[in-house]
Amino acid sequence: MADKHDDAEALVVGAGVAGLAAAHRLTSAGLDVVVLEAEVRPGGRLSTLETSGGPMERGAQFLSTGYTVIPELVSVAGLADQVVPVSGRSMVLLGGRSHAFDTMRPGTLVRGGTVRARDALPALRGMMRARRLAHRDIADIGQWADLDQIDGQSWSTAVFGTGLTARLLNPTVLGLYFLTLSANSGAIPGALAAFQARRAKAVTVRGGLGRLAVALARPLNVEYGVRVERVWRDGTGGAVLATNRGRRRAASVVLATPAKPTTEMLAEPTPQEAAVLSVPYSRGLLIGLALGEQLAAGEVGDAYGVLASPGDTTPLAAVAVRSRADAGSSGDLLTVMLRPSAVDQWWSASDRDLHGVAVAALSPLLPELKDRVTGAHIVRWEQAMPAVPTGHVAAVTAYRRGIRPTDPVVLAGDYLGFPWTDSAAFNGRWAADHLLSR
Repeated sequence: MADKHDDAEALVVGAGVAGLAAAHRLTSAGLDVVVLEAEVRPGGRLSTLETSGGPMERGAQFLSTGYTVIPELVSVAGLADQVVPVSGRSMVLLGGRSHAFDTMRPGTLVRGGTVRARDALPALRGMMRARRLAHRDIADIGQWADLDQIDGQSWSTAVFGTGLTARLLNPTVLGLYFLTLSANSGAIPGALAAFQARRAKAVTVRGGLGRLAVALARPLNVEYGVRVERVWRDGTGGAVLATNRGRRRAASVVLATPAKPTTEMLAEPTPQEAAVLSVPYSRGLLIGLALGEQLAAGEVGDAYGVLASPGDTTPLAAVAVRSRADAGSSGDLLTVMLRPSAVDQWWSASDRDLHGVAVAALSPLLPELKDRVTGAHIVRWEQAMPAVPTGHVAAVTAYRRGIRPTDPVVLAGDYLGFPWTDSAAFNGRWAADHLLSR
């Protein structure tokens, strides 16, 4: 197949939030940009599946008022008036017992039993110390280098004590990112503490977060169904891409895909590129249980989100209740997220078996759930969330500082940041700004 010589000055590979953020930044600066997306829709993990029970988030479950980049993109997409708050009521499962609390009312952590009385003073001291972190950019992992050489379990225990660490921070990191504190650096709990210090609130987009990706992609030149197989620096200051639809050439290329596909497509990566691309990921296995009607008041403690302790025997990592994020549907959707050990066990199971796993796991909270489910929907992510192991912030910093101004290939994947949406968007914007500064 003959080469296609693009008129575009830049090609962006991947129409997830990082790629869309990069494309908008470059386009607004006057560049001709083409986005190449392997799937038939934009968004990646920022996408929504319509079910009989309501919208099911396929990856990201909510946004936050503590974000810095996403609010700009929401405004660009014209969806600012569609942002709605998510209920702050939450629940954590500890030793087979459930404890309710409200994320916006720290005192409920003690009253609900999540934090025991003897752990309250160390936890309060830690929260006071965390205020010193509130000024840092939670999207830019480079601002957290001082916490890069200590593991998250040790940092959290030193700052908040063993009680809050074991009974809240460990379940939070497991439930939101399918990761563990001990296998990641202190940058993750440090940034989460900054969220809390900012009094950040969870929000969503009415009708599903996928609306944001669709709205951002609409004005861009996005080609769907284009699978990039190989990327070369051509030796003349540009890049060549081999795709399932022939070769493409461009002066600049932004690779905004997760680490595995980026590693497979990038020919002769530099040592700095190889270092950031080697970061491990958690896998995600999500089971959406559609209900004919919304959960009643009082069910599951009125919680939007349920977290589970890593030490519990349940296969659950977390559960999200759709009606408590966006009450627009007459039905309801329970998104059940399995913990890593359960993901490994059930990864290749049939949809029917996974339906059964989810119902059985939720039966202690909702004994009659089996008879209320009208449908099940399964989402698998081979690379769900990038980890931030000790030393990774240094690797990201080395890549950013070491990239040559004339290099036609710029990385923008989620492995360059934290495992949340705003950080992925920041990576895309950073890559675009690097190209524009040349």
